[in-house]
Amino acid sequence: MWRIILKDLVIVLIVATLLVVTLPIFAGEIDEDNNKDEYLRIKTALPENETVLWSGVLPEIEDKVKIKKIVIDLSEQKLFTYENDELTGEYLVSTGKPGMPTPVGDFQIHERRDRAWSSYGLWMPYWMLIDLRLGVGIHELPEWPSGYKEGVDHLGTPVSHGCIRLGVGPAEMVYNWVEIGTKVIVQK
Repeated sequence: MWRIILKDLVIVLIVATLLVVTLPIFAGEIDEDNNKDEYLRIKTALPENETVLWSGVLPEIEDKVKIKKIVIDLSEQKLFTYENDELTGEYLVSTGKPGMPTPVGDFQIHERRDRAWSSYGLWMPYWMLIDLRLGVGIHELPEWPSGYKEGVDHLGTPVSHGCIRLGVGPAEMVYNWVEIGTKVIVQK
C-alpha cells in the first residue's frame, strides 16, 4: 500500500517540476527590460503610504450596537422590551390559559409575518414565532375573518392557547422593532 502512495507522490513531484521548468517556454519569455515603462506607470499610480501615529485617545463611537431583548412576565401578564438592558417598552398581554400554558424559558424570534393564519380559524396579525416545536408566538389580538378582534377586554388575563397576545397598536410597534434572532425570555 505504501509503495503505491510513494509512486503516486513521485509522479506528482515530477509533473510539478516539469510545469515549473516549461511554463516560461509556453507563456513566452518575460523580458523585464522591455516592461520598465509599464512598471514605472503602475508604481507611480499607487498611493504613497501614510504614517499614522496613535495619539492614545480612541475616537468616540457614534452608533452603539443595540442588543434587543423581550421579557414576558406571566405573573404580571406584561411584555417588556429592552435595548442594551435599558427598558424601552412595557405592554399588557394575554398569555396561555390553564391547560394550554405559554412555555417558559429562553427563546428567540424565528419568523415574522404581517398576518398568519391560525389552525383555530383566526388571523394573527403581526405574528412573531418564538417556539418552533409548539408553534407559539407573539401577535396582535386574533381577528375573525369578518374583521372582529377577539379578546380586547382579555388583556391582562391568561386566556390564549399558549401564544402571547398584544393589543392593537403595541403589537405593530413590537413587530416593527423586533428582528429575527431577538432573544425572548418567558418567565413565571
